[in-house]
Amino acid sequence: MAGPVQSLAIVLAGTFLIPLGLRILNGALPGADVRDSYLPTVETPRPREPFDQEAADNVRAIQPHYAVIGDSMAGIRIDPLQLTRLTRTRVVGLFHPGSPVAYWYLAFKNLVARNQLNEMRGAIFFFRDDQLTTQVQVTPGVLDRVAKDMEPELDRVLSANRFGAFSDVYRVARRVYQYDRTRLWLEPLVVRAPAEVVSGDPAALAAAINTEVFALERLRGFAASDLAQGSGAALDVASTVENSLLPEIIRLADEAGIRLAFIRVQRRPAADGPPPQSDALKAYTAALRAYLESRGAYFHDDWGDPDQPLSAYADGDHLNSAGKVRYTERFAERHARFLQ
Repeated sequence: MAGPVQSLAIVLAGTFLIPLGLRILNGALPGADVRDSYLPTVETPRPREPFDQEAADNVRAIQPHYAVIGDSMAGIRIDPLQLTRLTRTRVVGLFHPGSPVAYWYLAFKNLVARNQLNEMRGAIFFFRDDQLTTQVQVTPGVLDRVAKDMEPELDRVLSANRFGAFSDVYRVARRVYQYDRTRLWLEPLVVRAPAEVVSGDPAALAAAINTEVFALERLRGFAASDLAQGSGAALDVASTVENSLLPEIIRLADEAGIRLAFIRVQRRPAADGPPPQSDALKAYTAALRAYLESRGAYFHDDWGDPDQPLSAYADGDHLNSAGKVRYTERFAERHARFLQ
C-alpha cells in the first residue's frame, strides 16, 4: 500500500513544486525584464506606456472646480472653455474617444480625486444606457496613460467579472506560479514545434493556417463600432452594479469630498421624436437613478429633450458643432444647481 501512496505523493508534489521551479527560469530567460501589469490577475506582463504625469501636473496646476469625464459622448457635447465662461468656474474635460468605464474610473482617481485638487467641487460623467454597470472588460494597453503602477481595486472588479467566485484563487495562483511569465518564453518554443518537428515544412504549415484555419470566410465578423442598446440580464441594476466600478467611483468621491453627477445622453433620435427604448431599459434607468441618488449623486436623463432633435446630430450619437455649442449653453442653465 505504501508504494501507491508514495507514488501519489510524488506526483502531487511534482504538480505543485515543478511550476515553482520555473520561476527561476523566468528571471533569466527572455521576458524577464517585462514589468508586472497593474492588473496582475487579468493581464499578462507586457511593456506598457507610462502614466501621463504631465497631464496630472497640468490638471493640478489648473486647480479646476469641475471635471467632465467620458468618451466622445462627453467630448462632443461639452466645451469646457465655454462652460468655464458660462459658470464662472474652472472646468477641465477628461475625454478619450472610445474609452471604457475603467478609463473614466482611473482618470477620476488619478487625475482628480487623488491629485491634490484643493478647490474641486464636482465630477460629471456622461454615459449611454447601461454603460456604467455592464461595460467592465478592457483591451490591454487602453488604460496605460491613466494607470499607476498598481490598481488593486480595478484589478479586483475586472477579475470578479471575468472569473467569478474563483477570482481570488486565480489571483493567488498567478502570483505564486508566474505561469504568465513562463508563457513568454515557453509559448514560442511550443508554437514552432509543429512546424519544425511534425510537418518539416514551416512554409507549408503557415500556408495551411492562412488558407484553411484562419481563412477570411471562417472568421467571425466584427461587431458594429457603435454601442448597442442593452437587453436581458444586463438591464438588471441589482445584479450588475456591485460588480461594476460605480461603487468604487462613489467611494473615491466620498473620500475626496467631491460631488458626482451622471448624465445619460440621448441616443440618436428618430426623425419624428426621441429614440425608442424598451420597457426594460426604462426600468433600468429608473433603478440606476434611484441607486445613484440614494448615494448622494446627481442624475439627469437627456432622453426626450426637445432641444436635441435629429438636426442637432452628426454621425451616430454624436452632436454636430452647432449642437455642441447649444448643448453646453443649456447644460449650464439646466444644471445650475449642481454647478454652484
